[in-house]
Amino acid sequence: MASMTQTAPDSTTEHIRAPLAVIHKLFSMHTVETDYVATDFGKLAQSHFQAVFADRQALQQVPVYDQGRKITPGTLVRFRCMVQDPAYGEELHLAVARMTNTATGEERCAFSQYTDAEHGLGAEWEVDYGAAANVFTEKEVAYCVSVPGQSAWARGVDNVSESALDSALESLSLSGDGNTRAGADKYPIPGEQHSAALVKFYAPSTAPRVSSVIDVVGVYELGANTRAQEAGDETAWPCIHAIYHSEVHVDDVASALPALQPEDFAARRAMCVEYVTSVLGGDDLAAQYVLLHLLSRTVRVQDAKVGKLSLNLVNVPPSTQPNTTFAFNNPASRWIGDSVSQLVPYSVRVPFDLKLLNKSSFVPNAEQGDLRAGVLQLAAGTALVCDETCLNEGTLDERGVRNLHAVQTAILDQSVTYQFPFQPVEMPTSLRILVLSAGKSILHSDCVVHISDAARRFLADVPASAADVRPLDPMHMEQLRQYIECARHLEFGIPQAVSDVISTEYAELRRAAHERGEPMMSQEELALTVTVARLISLGKGQAELSIESWNEAVALELRRKCRNPPASKKQTAE
Repeated sequence: MASMTQTAPDSTTEHIRAPLAVIHKLFSMHTVETDYVATDFGKLAQSHFQAVFADRQALQQVPVYDQGRKITPGTLVRFRCMVQDPAYGEELHLAVARMTNTATGEERCAFSQYTDAEHGLGAEWEVDYGAAANVFTEKEVAYCVSVPGQSAWARGVDNVSESALDSALESLSLSGDGNTRAGADKYPIPGEQHSAALVKFYAPSTAPRVSSVIDVVGVYELGANTRAQEAGDETAWPCIHAIYHSEVHVDDVASALPALQPEDFAARRAMCVEYVTSVLGGDDLAAQYVLLHLLSRTVRVQDAKVGKLSLNLVNVPPSTQPNTTFAFNNPASRWIGDSVSQLVPYSVRVPFDLKLLNKSSFVPNAEQGDLRAGVLQLAAGTALVCDETCLNEGTLDERGVRNLHAVQTAILDQSVTYQFPFQPVEMPTSLRILVLSAGKSILHSDCVVHISDAARRFLADVPASAADVRPLDPMHMEQLRQYIECARHLEFGIPQAVSDVISTEYAELRRAAHERGEPMMSQEELALTVTVARLISLGKGQAELSIESWNEAVALELRRKCRNPPASKKQTAE
């Protein structure tokens, strides 16, 4: 067997233009053995292409897959996508076939992997299906879609010019051809333009878990969709034969910037609070809670879920126009949603319009055998902005009630129910859920903040008042995005000494309230204050909860509660 470190002397351009030719050269350079080809050659191809495109500049030369663009079949593409259906199918594939020339009797092995093309060296060559040298492998097929709610700036991280992407999306019709028409119910956001492809994974790779976000590098072609063929649809589907893939990590959000240093956190935090304060018309208290909300991340510790902070902003000016699509018609809600999307890579907007609630599906459903997407099938870390200001009087039907219940479950339990044929399955999620409401919300959030009257007047006059907000330059926006993602992914712990202080203060506060005949601090209020303290520490770049952050959290919570209307002061969440 030839050395596994041997590589083909092809240029980067050749790997992009004709990846299958490069793979065939790799194959010809190594001894063919049955056990070797199935797994070890897959490892060889992966490591070879990963080495060629390890440099970021080289990777950026690979075209981005987009259904709105003309892509030559057989070329290399890259696709940042969400795995909508990881079990779309399996296909048996003859990777290595012993071929016989019927005219001359010559025999040779033909290799065909990372493609759906049939084997063949010409009309005179036939496959010897009884040959011991034949190698069968299985492809795992996943249905993958562009990441729901991916911000325009995040698409820029993928080295796609915003104008080019917008032009491509405008040319993409979700009902324009057979494959997009059949897959319209497999994208979470109804009516939103997107790209989709069948991604085929070869040994040793396996299809990633559902709703995970991955970067795929593979061979593009219009290939077979066995599930559609079983239903009588012979249409060729866009396929990406994955040579290698990787999960998207926090470092990919602002990879062009130097690594964030501990001493940088304080300045970045102040910059972020200042920016959000300007967005909310000078309301620094609400801005601090919005920042804490954006820093939140659900962490599972044994059976407990900690770190989440769903947020309800109350006193937002109501909408005067109905919503017919998953876009905000309320200028105030749209202003806040736009500002959130400037800071996070994935953000989805859900207007609580009665018609949309009653006709949409919020939970994924596989009761018919095919996993159909729901609005809540989103990538981990997605900011979900729910606009309750457009909820007018009317009747919620059974589906609408189920949809609101699904949102409430996501808020409280950070889980989404997938409907399968025999029983529903609770799947963990990690969503940052922000609810905008004019008055008391119909949903229960972890934290409720009443925005100031000045902020309400500011939002009521958007976009006129927004003209006074000085936008940050692109570099500073990049720094804020990097800060938020880095801070929320820090490892975190609570020292025993700090835990003891909190327990003592909690007992003392309850004792003092009891003596005064006032409502005592509940476990829910304690948990919220600890979460706020935790997020304050993370915002400072600290890996442990400090007494200083705990005291800041207590003071911040006191300010928040003082804003509550008198009738609401007895409510723990408000």
